[in-house]
Amino acid sequence: MGLASEWLAFQFLQRRHGDCVKEECWVSSNRVRFCGGSDGDDAAGYDFRVSTPSVEWLYEVKSAIEDTGEFELSSNEMQVAAGVSKDRRRRYRILYVPFVFSPDRWFVLELPNPLGDATRNRFRQVGQGSVRFRFERSADTSVQP
Repeated sequence: MGLASEWLAFQFLQRRHGDCVKEECWVSSNRVRFCGGSDGDDAAGYDFRVSTPSVEWLYEVKSAIEDTGEFELSSNEMQVAAGVSKDRRRRYRILYVPFVFSPDRWFVLELPNPLGDATRNRFRQVGQGSVRFRFERSADTSVQP
């Protein structure tokens, strides 16, 4: 599931950021399956790092078989998201891919940082351990380019 959703996210990021997105931006170990190279780093707290002239974007990809509006963050992903929320030169985003195994229904939804000061109220924590978040889709949930 993660492999398929990251491939979709990579395509999405190439459209969103154009020439700033290279194979090296894909930092998770799933990159090797499509691009080769080093093993990747699943402990980074994000799957893609895209440097643009003004901002460094960190994207964590989350997928679902259905459109549940839920995803889980590990404690490491939460630490990175929380740290980035205080930094003006970096942005942390979730790329949520529902219906990941249904090519006629899948899409990539860019969500704001669930631990950002101005955006955490758009999510509700569900469960314990690694933290599961739920969001309601509305006009103010998605991030505009």
